[in-house]
Amino acid sequence: MKNILILTIVTLLLGGCGSSSDGDSGGNPDVPGITPDRGDTSMIMNQQYVVSQGDQIFKDSNFAKVKIIHTDGNTQSTVELIEGSATLRNN
Repeated sequence: MKNILILTIVTLLLGGCGSSSDGDSGGNPDVPGITPDRGDTSMIMNQQYVVSQGDQIFKDSNFAKVKIIHTDGNTQSTVELIEGSATLRNN
């Protein structure tokens, strides 16, 4: 049940984030919500990132796909960019 909740939250997060039509990527101060001074990381395909509650993923392309690995009882999850481009913000 917890996995479904986490998957739903991440899906809503990724679905609710739009991308700019001019191709700006994460870390650009002209893109609202993504600023280089907040610890943003441009995700690299097939690299795993450890995330905790409050961390956010912003898709930089409409076709971004992220794989999420979570174990019940663990406060951290692992995410991996499968397709497209995305930015990870650790809080």
